[in-house]
Amino acid sequence: MRKILLICFSLTLLNTGVINTVYATLKSTDEIEHNKPLKISGRVTDVITSAGFTYAEVDTGKEKVWAAGPGIIALKKGDLVAFSSEMPMKNFHSKTLGREFSIIYFIQQYITDKPTSTISTQHGDENIQKMVQPVITTSNSMRGEVSRGDYLREASLNGLNRENKMLSEFKGKPLIINVWASWCGPCRAEMGSLERLAKQYNGREFNVIGISTDDYQNKAMAFIEQTGITFENYHDSKLILETMLGANTIPLTVLVDEHGRILEKVRGAREWDSPEIVDAIGRVLNIKLTEQVK
Repeated sequence: MRKILLICFSLTLLNTGVINTVYATLKSTDEIEHNKPLKISGRVTDVITSAGFTYAEVDTGKEKVWAAGPGIIALKKGDLVAFSSEMPMKNFHSKTLGREFSIIYFIQQYITDKPTSTISTQHGDENIQKMVQPVITTSNSMRGEVSRGDYLREASLNGLNRENKMLSEFKGKPLIINVWASWCGPCRAEMGSLERLAKQYNGREFNVIGISTDDYQNKAMAFIEQTGITFENYHDSKLILETMLGANTIPLTVLVDEHGRILEKVRGAREWDSPEIVDAIGRVLNIKLTEQVK
């Protein structure tokens, strides 16, 4: 008897190896551009690993598309995979690979019939064997969530390593908001890359801030002190920002334009200072990013 085990609705393990049976309907990339994120699934036809990313060309049966996921994933030609269409980039030039992609999806993870993935960090040789999935936070009805394309409401920010502010004080420059908690492993894993991204661009092309959803402020403060984070971080003690941003899973990173309009929501950990992601940030925010002199 076939068995299907679903782990946190994010990771699908199929002993039959048939991912296509989970996602009954496939749509073209043109349809995806105008709708909510969908699952794309198919068979891997090419794999490239570079700069801490695994690139996979996937034949959906209707077309071939490329995806780029963080980490060095054990994929090979012929494997069946699926992924979310949440972050498509058209006519994307990869500096790392030196090639153009007519469309590529920067994804949180590949869903495969493999229960674990080996992730290599870009800075160092450490390999971490773990389940690749977002961490689910306290459930709530998510009423009041601001969707992509809509404007953030005003909110007060309770400073952790900065003075208290109002969210509206960040208007006038694009803003990257990262929602995290000290107990969240993927949040901790990506924090170093956010710090490097902030040091490179913060206050110039855009601003970077963090929002802790820790129950206790002292836990968040201890994490900031231990890791030496310098970019601005705030404590969401009443979960106002968690609800408004839609952070039912963390880490969640929200890209906002200079007027306070949400352009993109990215769930799961990323290597935020990698060339590929920096290029993607520039495209989403519609700004040209150049490497700063260190």
